[in-house]
This record gives sequence, structure tokens and C-alpha cells, in this order.
Amino acid sequence: MKYSELISFRPIESTIQLRDANKADKARELVETYVMSDGMAEQLKSHLIDQLQMDEVIDNKGVLVVGNYGTGKSHLMSVISAVANDADNLAYLQNKRFAEDMKPIAGKFEVLRIEIGGVQMSLAEILCGYIQDDFAARGIDFTMPDLKTVRDNKKLISDIMQAFASKYGDRGYLIVVDEFFSYLSSRDERQIVLDLEFLRALGEMCSSSRLRVIFGVQEKIFDNPRFSFVSDTLRRVGDRFSQVIITKEDTSYVVSERILKKNAEQKALIREHLEKFSGLYGGMSSRMDEFVDMFPIHPAYVEVLNKVYLIENRHILKNVSVCIKSIFDQDVPEDAPGIISFDEYWPVIKANGMLRSNPTVSRVLSASGQLEDIIKRAYPKPAFKPLALKIINALSVYRLTTDGLDVQTGLTAEALKDDLCLYLPMPEQDSDFLLGVVNQVLRDIMTTVSGQFIVHNEANNQYYIDVNKTVDYDERIRQKADVIAPSELNRYYYGIVYGCLDWQQQQYVTNFEIYQYDLNWDSHNMFREGYLFLGLPGERSTAQPERDFYLHFMPPFGGDSDAHDLEDEVYFYFKPNDGFEDDLRFYAAAESLKEISEGKERDAYGQKGQQVRQRLIRALGAGKNTMFDVSYRGARKQLVEVLKGRYDRDATFKDTIDLAASLCLEDYFDGKYPAFPKMHVKVTRKNMADSLTAAYEQIAGRNTKMGRAMLESFSLLDANGKLKPEDSPYGKYYIGLLSKLPPQGVINFDDLFESVPARGDFDRKFGYNNAFAAIVLLSLVYGGYAVMKTDKMEVTAANLEDAVKSAGTYGLMNFKYVSRPADLPLAELRKLFELLDINPALLGSEKTQGKAVEELLAKAKDLSASAAMCERALASGFDLWGEPLANVQEAKTMREACTAVKDEFSNYGAKYNTPAKLRNFRHSIDEIELLGEQIDLARRVPEYQTFKNACAQDVSYIQNIEYAEIGQKLKGKIDDAKDVFRRERDSIYDGESGEVAAQTAVDALDKVKSDYIDFYYTEHRKKHLGPKDAKRRHEIQNSTKVANLRKLARLNILSRAKFDAIDKELAGLSECNELNVSELNTSYVCPHCHYRLGDDVPNVAGRLDAISDEIDQLITDWTQTLLNTIDDPLVLDQKQYLDAPQQKLIDDFVGTKKLPEHVDESFVSAIESLLKGFEPVYVDGRELVDELVKLGPCTADDFKKKLAGIISSYTRGKDTENLRIIVRSE
Repeated sequence: MKYSELISFRPIESTIQLRDANKADKARELVETYVMSDGMAEQLKSHLIDQLQMDEVIDNKGVLVVGNYGTGKSHLMSVISAVANDADNLAYLQNKRFAEDMKPIAGKFEVLRIEIGGVQMSLAEILCGYIQDDFAARGIDFTMPDLKTVRDNKKLISDIMQAFASKYGDRGYLIVVDEFFSYLSSRDERQIVLDLEFLRALGEMCSSSRLRVIFGVQEKIFDNPRFSFVSDTLRRVGDRFSQVIITKEDTSYVVSERILKKNAEQKALIREHLEKFSGLYGGMSSRMDEFVDMFPIHPAYVEVLNKVYLIENRHILKNVSVCIKSIFDQDVPEDAPGIISFDEYWPVIKANGMLRSNPTVSRVLSASGQLEDIIKRAYPKPAFKPLALKIINALSVYRLTTDGLDVQTGLTAEALKDDLCLYLPMPEQDSDFLLGVVNQVLRDIMTTVSGQFIVHNEANNQYYIDVNKTVDYDERIRQKADVIAPSELNRYYYGIVYGCLDWQQQQYVTNFEIYQYDLNWDSHNMFREGYLFLGLPGERSTAQPERDFYLHFMPPFGGDSDAHDLEDEVYFYFKPNDGFEDDLRFYAAAESLKEISEGKERDAYGQKGQQVRQRLIRALGAGKNTMFDVSYRGARKQLVEVLKGRYDRDATFKDTIDLAASLCLEDYFDGKYPAFPKMHVKVTRKNMADSLTAAYEQIAGRNTKMGRAMLESFSLLDANGKLKPEDSPYGKYYIGLLSKLPPQGVINFDDLFESVPARGDFDRKFGYNNAFAAIVLLSLVYGGYAVMKTDKMEVTAANLEDAVKSAGTYGLMNFKYVSRPADLPLAELRKLFELLDINPALLGSEKTQGKAVEELLAKAKDLSASAAMCERALASGFDLWGEPLANVQEAKTMREACTAVKDEFSNYGAKYNTPAKLRNFRHSIDEIELLGEQIDLARRVPEYQTFKNACAQDVSYIQNIEYAEIGQKLKGKIDDAKDVFRRERDSIYDGESGEVAAQTAVDALDKVKSDYIDFYYTEHRKKHLGPKDAKRRHEIQNSTKVANLRKLARLNILSRAKFDAIDKELAGLSECNELNVSELNTSYVCPHCHYRLGDDVPNVAGRLDAISDEIDQLITDWTQTLLNTIDDPLVLDQKQYLDAPQQKLIDDFVGTKKLPEHVDESFVSAIESLLKGFEPVYVDGRELVDELVKLGPCTADDFKKKLAGIISSYTRGKDTENLRIIVRSE
């Protein structure tokens, strides 16, 4: 999709001159092509058209049209003057609202159009001269007076208008002046005062004559700081002029509607495209319509160019047209917004040679140009360089929007991101990520130019071009680089090598580039100690004591130096390419200048040097395999050849150098240390302490991957991972030494190791140091082959775990001596075996001692696990029936016993896992007997658990019923059963079996449970209808009698409450016929109705008979009530108004004195119709009784009178003939 497919492009490529409108055809064209928003039209109505009209008497004023170059100011004044001169031009106006508003002035003016600039004449001379010429052309006879003799400007203007009126009568005279601001800017203080006075006179005369004036200015003049010296005069002039300001919104509207017009389909396509990126830019979503209308121009383009006051000839609309023309036939990018912003205006400024004459613009151009040049040459991240250049262009344009170049105002990183729609490919669309990149680019720019040219104002977080910080440090460094000596280059080269090694090693010999160095012995995974030389081989003698190897980095500049080529030496020769040498010279020069500079310059050189240093380190690291030759024993090869199949492109510089050196020295190391073990984990100086600790702790029982690997290095583990020192060649050697010892003999530390000054103590046989020998010796202690004496303690198999913790790595590796352990303590071990039910005879022979150890460990494991489980059981849930299974003291005793048993047997698997380790058994006979008692106490806990598990179900059942309403007799039985439960529970501590105790307790509880089930079942039957009664209730509820009563209840004269009470009771009778006695064995309440003893449920026995009788009685009562009511003569008199069927129903009822067999709607309706017109008066029966009670003792006559009074209180105000008193019991 191309830009040309998304916009209807109508460029504005020429600058409109106001006087073009003097030609009728050109004026019409200008009217036709002018576009404006409704907001602009509204502003013109109040601020311009109302001031020009001559139909209404108002205080007319002059008009100032304020708009920057290229915003359409001249075009607007041309349109206004064209319509004011010729009403036919109204038809060509595009904005119909504006056209309607222009009607009062259309065709009512003669027009004089004037363009003035920086001329020497006064404003009065210029305007009067043009008026004189215009009058002459129009044939108006008028002679302009000598302006030096004019004493009243308004009198002069009045004379001019009288002359005009002599020919044009009531037509107006419109004078339109463009470029007035440029003219005023060229005037000095005295001149401008006179000009403004004449301008004020013109404005004042607009209210008293048919003169109207419009002046076009580029900026507001009344509050402009440029004219502050005539502020009082300006204030008086301002009172006589109205201002029309062309805003950025008005300019944007012209851009979108004139230059970049789009139809609905084009807008939809643009919207779809921009919505992919709207989340990246603040404000794009909320201003999407504006972005679509302006596409591909960013709204900020117009906003910023409107502020660039330093460059007068901006021509915004023209420049927009040029931008669009350059991309019109290009494709819109799919993966970027494709929006043009104000950064694109900077190349326009740079291309305009005339602007360099402006000192302010020239300074910004110079600073920006140097900044751009450095970024193009030295920016460290090529992928972000285009982004950096866009930012520089944008900041350069924005620098010209401020009031002077000393103002510390610019743009934030976020504003740059949003206002330029900065974009780069990202893993996902993330605004914060993009902002982070922009911030980083800004930091990189400032770093690249050493803080010159661009400044970050931390107060407002804005960046701006600083034209006062313009030192080109790069050029100074390049000049210095040309004279750097080879010796200096070598020195800085070694600094780069040091940086690539990525360590912080200090010089081993002061003032010599000699370093103590560790090299991994590749085949054995063990570091060797040596020296690294960054200098000449002749310095070897200064490095003492002698070590295993010597690595030399030979100086690359100034010629080769002689090598010794000894068997313990490896030489590295560097072969720099031109690019590396250039960068190295630059780095050396920057560092040299830094050393002789101060303050900010020192920081700048240091920053430059560090940038290149990092690049050199990366280059050396990346080219290490081909930029170095390696020489060993006189044979020189390219480093990559030495590595052979071991080449790793991702390896670090140090790892690669180390591997090449190790491969060269392999045979030399093998010859020097033939018996050295091959480590299963790479041991370095850095991880040696951790490796040793892991090995020691592995022997003590803490299993780790590193610990296992360390033991495997010395062949101390068998195929199953068990520690077998006797199978290790290293272990066998030391066992042999121990076996040769006499009774009470020892092997001292110095007997095993040779001390090397400044290096340590090394095993005489195997060449490893004492720390690694301690691994093998501790494994012998573990296996029972040795005892080790340290400064703090004697380490045996029995205390090995504690000894490793307390003695520490240093104490163990620096032991005093090792010796053989003592003989087996047979008496104590036999006692222990008898206690644990293990055959003591297994201890008598070396052949069966292995079996003895195996059975001991199995028993110990079981006891330890059982004791731990019992300990947990005592800690939580050791209760039943809301009471602890054992009292506090008993529980404490058992808990202590469990802990003692667990602690004793938990580490037997490490302490006594070989027959030799049994020699370290240290318990006495008394201690073993105490241990037996503790085992017995611990074994009581499972008995309590057995008791609890057996009784728990019954106890839970009884707990649910013991507080129910079960009667005192059953409650007493529960109390008796609980006493049995407690007695049996407490007997367990005294030795009773949990199973036996539980059986007795369960028997007692089951008896109580059985009695409760009988009691509950009986109560349940009393409270619930059985199958037969349930069926009978259903029959009653659906009987004809109940149906008849339900129909009659509608009648007001009958007491419905009685029927409702019967109906409610009948429905409320509980029904449950599903309960089976066996179900109560597992549920203490009915699982079907969930009835609980004590629930408010009435008994159901005999209630159906009673309810049936109540129904019969209510039918009788209601029948009689109806008969008594109907028998009233007044009521019977109403029968004549009923229809024939209804009269028959009434007659049959009265005749039979019985209700119909099935009371239906017809019967009820007949009764209701008969009683219609009679007013029922309802009396509460209880209230009536209360009133009668209040009467007290009285005679029959008094009673009648008082009763009449009560009745009267109910009927007062009613028609006594047509009311019927109904007494209700509810």
C-alpha cells in the first residue's frame, strides 16, 4: 500500500502574495481553494466580520490577523478582501457557515491591498502614498497633504474618507496590509511610537467612518517582549484592534482538508494501520482522529514549526507539501508507523544557505553539525544510529523554538518517542521497552560526545542542544594517536589483555607485570599454580618461589623478543590487524591526554578511552582464536590449531587461553604428578573450600552432588554409591601404613606431607595437598580403619558427624596424627543385642560380624522410625472424648523416652555400619539397661493408639447424644460407661494391652448405645405419621369436606381463621416412615428426617381423629351461620335480584338446611350476590370478651344496656339496617 493510495494530495508549492487577489480570476481561485474549520469560522465571525460590517452601529475596530509564515494568513486576507469586494465570490467559499456569516459584508467594499516590509518610510507615509495612488487610479480627486504638517491623524483619515465617499457613497473602503510585523521589527524606538500612533488612529476611525483596516502580522504584537519599550503605546493601540489568531489547529485543519484530503475508505485503512502502533505512543489513541486526518504528517510537526520564531520564512504548508511529494509514491511500511514529524524540517534548514547569516541559527547549525558528524563516526551501536540521528535533528529544530539559546528547555525522552513516533523492531509492542531504548540512545549519544553539544536538564528531565559546549575531543585524540611510541602501545595492549582476563589480580612483583596465575589441568580437572607474564621472558627470575608453569604474552609492537622455550613455559604472540591497532592507538592517546588534563576535559578523555577500551576487549575476545599464535618448546602454531577439536566459539578469552596452555603442558604435568587423581568435579581456587567442605560433609552423612563427585575422584565409592575406602588405591595406601603401626603407634602429619614455603603441604606419595589427603583419611575414620587427632578432639566413627561440624575444614586438614581404633567392647554389645532380640553369638566371629552389623542397623532403623512416629503422635491428636489419653506427667515421660530412643538409633547407619566401627561403641551396661526402659515406655504409645482407634467410633456416637434430651436414666448409664472407659484407658500406662483395654470399654459403650437406639426409635414413632396415617392425612386433605370449606372460606361472614388453623395443623404433621432401627447403629439421628430429641415437633397419635371431628363441626357451624344470615328478611328480600339458577341454589339450601354435596363456584357466587350491599362489621372475639369482663357485676337490664353500648361502639356511623356483625376468633 502506497502513500498515494491513502491521500488525495493537493500540494501548496508557492507562497501566496496578498496582491494576487487584485486580479478577479486569481481572487476567485484563492476563494475556491481556501479551507477552514468551523472553529476558525466562528472566530472570524466575532473578531473580524462583526468589525467589518456596516449595517449595525457598534464600536467597530481594526483587525489584526496573526499567523506564522506558511500558516495561510495571506491566503485568508486575500479571501476576506475578495468576498468583501465581489459578492459573487460567496458561492465559491467551501465552508458554508463562513459563507453565511460573510453575507453582511459581501460586495460592500472597495479594497486596497498593500504589502510592506523593512522600509525606511513611516507607516503614515507608506499608507498615504498607496492611498494617493489608489485614488488616482479610481479617479478620485484628492491631494494628500504634507504629512509633516499634519497635526491630527484622525482629521487626515476623515478627509480621505470624505473624498472616497464623494465617488462611492455608502460603500466601505477596506485597506488590507500584509507583512506588517516585519516592518515594525525594523523600526527604532522613536519611529515605532509614531507608527503605532497612526495605527491607533486608523483603528479609531473604523468606528466613525466606513474605513476598515486589516493588518497581517507573524506574531502577536500587543504582548510581545520585543516591543516592551513601547508597552504603554501598544496598550492604547490594542484597545482599538481585534485579533484573529490562526492557531496550530487551524493550520492542521488546512493540512488535513486541503493538502492531505482523505475519503472514508482511506481513513479506515489509515486507522487500521495506526492502531497497530497506538499502544506505543502516548496520546495517539485518544487523538486517533487527528492522527488519521493529518497522516502521514505528525500533529507535532505543525505545533513545533509554529514555535520556530527565529526563522521567519517557515512556510509550514509549503514544507508539508514538499515532504509529502518526496514519499508520495513510496510504500507505507508495514512494520512501522510511517509518520513524518518535525525532525524532517532540519535538513530543510541546513539546505538554506541564507539562514547562516542569522547568528542564532548559525550557532545551532554548527553545534548540530559537529554532533551529527561524531555520532555518524563513533556511535557505538549501529542498529540504533538512525534513531540517534532523528533525535539530533528533532532537538536541533526544537532549539530554535525557545526565547534565546541559553534557555534550558528541550524535550523529554517520552516526548521524543511520542512526537517523532520513534520506532524499531521489538519482540512485542511495549511502550515501556521503546521508552527504555530511547533513554538508552540518549545516554549513548551523550557518552559518545563526552557530554558536549547535548545536555540533560535533570530538573525537568529534558534534553536540549547546548551551543556553548562544542569541543571535538575525538580530533584532539586522533592527533595524539599519531605520535604514540611502540612501548606505549605495548603497555596499553597489556592493559587490554588484563581486561580480557576479567580478573582483579594484583601484581605479584611490584612494578613488574607478573601475576600469580591458576591454570586448570584439563585432563585432571584440578588447578595448578603458576605465573602470568605481561612482558619480557627475562623477568622470570623475579617470580619466586618456583611454581608449576609460566605463561608469557609477548609484546606485539617493536619487534619479537627471545623466548627460553622451557618445558614449563607457554608463549602467546599477538597479531593485530589495522583496525585493532588504530583503536589501540586511539585508546592510548585518550588515556595519555586524560593523565595531563583536569576537570571536565579529564572526564571527557577518560570516557572516550573507556568506550574504545571496551571495544578493544570485545575485539580481542572475539578474535582470540585467529589473532594469537601459541609457542611451546619452540613449536609455534595458530591458537585455533592448538585447540584442535576443543574449539568453542562461545568460550571466554581466559578459558580459551587457559585451555591452549593446559593442552601444551599436559605431558609435563603428567610427568611431574603421575599419581595425581582425576577429579570428577572441576576444582578451582575459588571453589576449592566449598569442594572440600562438601567432601568432608559427604563422609559425615550429608549427601550432595558435589560431595559424591569429590569422593568418586578418589575412588572411595563402590558401584552402589557406598563409601568403601578399602577399595580405593589411596585408601589402601594409608591402610597399609596404619597396619604397620605398633600398638599405640601413630602416623604424624609431617610423616605424610612435605612442606613447600609459600605454597603449602603436599602428600609425599600422590602430590596433592593436605586438604585433599584429609578426604581419604576421614573416609578411613568412617570405615573404622583409623582415628584422627586434631587440636580440638579425637575424631572417630562414632562422633564423625559432630567432629566435621566442630573441627571445621581447617582443623581437619591440619590434623596432628592418625592411628588405629581400639578393639570391640563385647560385653556391652552383647547386652545391646539381647535387648534388641539379636543373636549375640554373631559378634563372636569376624565372619559373622558383618551379619551382626546388618541386623543391628535394621533394628536401629525400625526403632528410630517407630520412636519418631510415637513422638509425633504425642505432639498432636493424643486425646479422646475431649480428654488426653495420658496425663501430663505420663505424656512427658513417654515423650522423653521416644526422643531418647530416636536420638540413639537414628545415626547407627553412619556410626556403626561396618564391623570396624563397632569398636567405637561407648555405652556402659547401666546405660544400655536405661535404654531398654526407654524403649518399653516408647512402645506404650502405639498401645494407646490401638485403644483410641478401637473406641473412637463409639465415643464419637456417645459424644453426640450425651447432652441430648434422653432422660436421667439414660444419662446415668452414659456416665457409668464413661467411668469404665477412663479406667481401661489409664490401665495402659501400667502395662495393659491397648486391645484388651479397648474391648472392655467398647462393651460398656455398646450397651449404652443400644439403649439409646431403643429410646430414640420410640420417640421417633410418636412424632411422625406412619404409612397408614400418612395415607389417611392425604385422604383428608383431598376430601370433599375440606374442598367445600376451602370454597366457603371466601365468604366474609364466615370465620376463615378456624379453617386455616385446621389446614395448617393437618399440613404440619411430621411424616417419616423410612427409618430402620439398623440405621441408628451408624447415625444417632434419623438419616431421612434428621429429627433430634428435643425438637419442637408435636405428637401425632390421635390427631387425625381430632382433626376429622373439627372439620365436621366447622361444616356444621358454617352451615348454621349461613342459614341464620339468609333467614334475615332483609337478606331474603335481595333474592329477587338473583337469576333463576342462583335463586334455586338458595332455595335448595334453605329448604334442606344442608350444604350442597359439592360446594362449587356457583353456590359461593349466589351467597355473595345475596349478601351484596350488606356491610360486614368484624369483631375480634378476644377483644369482645375483654370488654365484657370490664363490665363487672350488673343486673340483667344494666348488662343489656352496657352490651348495647359496646355494640354501638362497633356500629357507630354505619347503616344499622345493612350491616351484619361477624365475631371472629382470630
